[in-house]
Amino acid sequence: FRSASFQFGEHWDFSFDMTSISSSYDIKLAQLRVHVLTFSQPRNITVHIYHSHNYTCYGNQTCTDRVFLGSFVSSLSLNHSPWKVFNITSLLHLWLHQGMPSGIEIPEVPQQDWEEENIFEDNSNPTAGAFQDKNRKQKQRIKLSSRSLCKRVDMMVDFDKTGFGSWIVHPKKYNAYRCEGECPSPVDETFKPTNHAYVQSLLKVYQPNRVPCPSCAPIRLSPLSMLYHEKGRIKVHHHEDMVIEECGCN
Repeated sequence: FRSASFQFGEHWDFSFDMTSISSSYDIKLAQLRVHVLTFSQPRNITVHIYHSHNYTCYGNQTCTDRVFLGSFVSSLSLNHSPWKVFNITSLLHLWLHQGMPSGIEIPEVPQQDWEEENIFEDNSNPTAGAFQDKNRKQKQRIKLSSRSLCKRVDMMVDFDKTGFGSWIVHPKKYNAYRCEGECPSPVDETFKPTNHAYVQSLLKVYQPNRVPCPSCAPIRLSPLSMLYHEKGRIKVHHHEDMVIEECGCN
C-alpha cells in the first residue's frame, strides 16, 4: 500500500491507501512492519492507523480523505529486532465489515511535546500487508484456541532427583521453565521473531511443504544463584541462563 508516516514524540502516525482491499475479502492477517533505529532507553509508544486516499475535488485539485481506523499502545525494548511488527487485523476487519463509527476523537499532541528525534530508518518506509481470502465460503476456518501457541510453561527441577542434591545446599528445587507450542505463520511481533524467523514463516504460508514453522525457543534467560559444597567449603555461584524468562519464535 502507498504509505506515509509521522512521529510526534511517543506518538506514531501511519497512513495507508487501502482502497484496493474489498469488503468481500476475508482478511486472515494484516501486519504493519516498521524498521526502527536503535535507542538508549526503553519506551512506550502510541500507534495511530489511518486509511488515506487522494481524489479529484473542486477545480481539478487533488484532495486527501483521511479516515482514522484506530490506535494501540506498544513498547520498544532495548534488545528489540530492527523490524517492529504490529498486528492490525482487527482494525481492518472493523473498517471493512462494520464501518467506522462517527464521532471518533483523535488525541491531540501538544506542539511543545513534538520531538525532532527520528527513530525510523532512513529510506525504509513502513509497510502494511494483508493475507486475504476472496472466497469466504470456501475458507477453512482454523480456531486459534484449538492449538497451543508458543508460550512459557513450568518445568520444576529437583536436584535431589538428578543426583546433585548431595552437594547443592540451595536451592533444592527451582522452576527452570521451558518453551512449548507452535509458532503461527506468518509470525507476528507478539512472539518477537528474528528477521530470519519472520521470512521463514512467510515462506511457510506460500510454500507449506518446503519449510517447517519457526521453532518455539527461549529468547530471554536469567541467572540462578546457587549455594553448594566444594572442597569442604560452602560457596555461592551465579550460573547464567538457568531460568527461561520469555519464549519466542526463531
